[in-house]
Order: sequence, then structure tokens, then C-alpha cells
Amino acid sequence: MYGKNFNLLVLLILVIIVAQFIFPVSAEASCKQGNESSGTVIIGTVEGDSHTFGKDSVATALEDEGFEVIDLGNGVSAESFAANAKEKKADFVFSFASMSTTMIHQIQIEEQLKAAGIRDKVITGVGGSLVTQAWSDQIGADIYTAGSEDAVSKAKSALLKSNKNVPKTCSANKSATKNLNV
Repeated sequence: MYGKNFNLLVLLILVIIVAQFIFPVSAEASCKQGNESSGTVIIGTVEGDSHTFGKDSVATALEDEGFEVIDLGNGVSAESFAANAKEKKADFVFSFASMSTTMIHQIQIEEQLKAAGIRDKVITGVGGSLVTQAWSDQIGADIYTAGSEDAVSKAKSALLKSNKNVPKTCSANKSATKNLNV
């Protein structure tokens, strides 16, 4: 009776031990804690819009890459984007609009950043289901994002071009797999 349960328990413990070597989660977490922020991002969905899926996925991806993300939520006014960017000394302002009637607020964000005297100090990014590269160019945004991976890639590239900050990479996982001789 105890033999089968004991063998199962031993196997379970072995699986947990092996999994820690294969998936060194704690090493990755400690590496992320040791790195400085890649940059500060103000992010939100524009006023009048309640669609948050795009914003949420981009915010998560940026956080996973070491950016400090300040999520203002949805229905955020242009003035609030600018005020928060100024207060937090943000490197980025990302705004999302998923309706043609709310995209106009992305223009207002650009204007509010200019009025606050910080437009030349932040990198602006726009996204949303109807937002295109042409729209981004038209309103003067620095980055058009087609999704979370695109946003991360363009944000890192923009930081390198601006010489504000150089994103740091973590090599904890590489060294852990080298030690296992995989």
C-alpha cells in the first residue's frame, strides 16, 4: 500500500528538482531585480476609449523587458498623459486608440506634450486596432506599434538612437544552461 505512493512521491520530488535546473526561474527573477530600468513608460488608452487589450499586452511585454511601466488605464485625457510624463520624467508615452472617433486624442497628446515643454524629451508611441504607420507619421508620433513584440523592439531601438539609456540584457539563463552542459 505505501510502496506505490512512496515511489510516486519520490518521482514527484525528482521532477521538481530537474525542473529547477531546466527552468531557472529564480535566476531570471534575480537577474531582472539586479538590472536598472530600461526606461520609464507612461501608457494608457485614450479618452473615450475603453478597449485595453492592446495596451495591456504592450505594457506586459515592456515590463518583461525591464521597462518601468506606469499604466494610466483607459479613458485617459491628453492632459493626464502629459502631466504624468512630466512628473515621472518618462522616456516614453504610449497611447492606444481602437476607435476612429478616439484616435483624435492621440493628436492632442502630442500637442499637450509640446505645451508642457517635454515633447522633445519623450519618445511617443501610438497603437490600436485602427492605428497605422501613416497615422503615426501624420500626427508626429515617433513609434507606431503593431503589437507587443513590435513595441519592445522599437522602444529598445529608440533608446539606443536617443542615447538616453541602453537596455540591459540578462545572461542568467545562458549561464545556467551552460552549467548543465545541454
